[in-house]
Amino acid sequence: MKKTLLIFLLSFLFIDSYSQINTFGNTTEIKKDWFFALRLIPDLNGGLIQTAIVKEKDDGKYEILYTPTNQWLREIVGLETSKANPDKENLIKKYNVFEIPGNVNNEFINDYTTDKLKVIINNLWRIKYSEYPFYNPALNQEKGWAKNPDDKITWMPSESQLQLLKPYGIENLSDFFIGEHLFDFLKDVTNRDWQNRYIQSAGVYHQN
Repeated sequence: MKKTLLIFLLSFLFIDSYSQINTFGNTTEIKKDWFFALRLIPDLNGGLIQTAIVKEKDDGKYEILYTPTNQWLREIVGLETSKANPDKENLIKKYNVFEIPGNVNNEFINDYTTDKLKVIINNLWRIKYSEYPFYNPALNQEKGWAKNPDDKITWMPSESQLQLLKPYGIENLSDFFIGEHLFDFLKDVTNRDWQNRYIQSAGVYHQN
């Protein structure tokens, strides 16, 4: 009886292990269903971007769960439970979106990354607009990085600028930055060299 049970257990373990190996002999990755996503489209609450988590469906389209930006930020750094971050990791730290100073206490790293990420998110309007689009005395004189060939169009970047967004999975401005593409974008958009390349691609220069 014990011998039969042992054979059964060994057989089960073999089948289970084999199921994790593809036909090329490589371990298959477990597919993650939900991903953090962001797009440069105004939301219904007066914000200039939309934040969400998304899941690709069988037809290639996405199921979208729109998430308030503040909650979305907290989910990304692991302060709140999320389908896109079930292990509650600090994904900003994981993907090295920006450097975290060594003097930040581990207890406050998530709060630090949330606050800094919020600043980055609040500046993403510059990618799409050449002028701040809403009335805000503190921002009305601020200039965006977008530069359409038609000076009257202040809400659309140039075609050459759109080309620089394609590596992040963006074919149209209505597309989402998704998953690792999102984190790559958030990392690059804070880099001054990338900013200048984006601005200069439209024939203007960043002055600061």
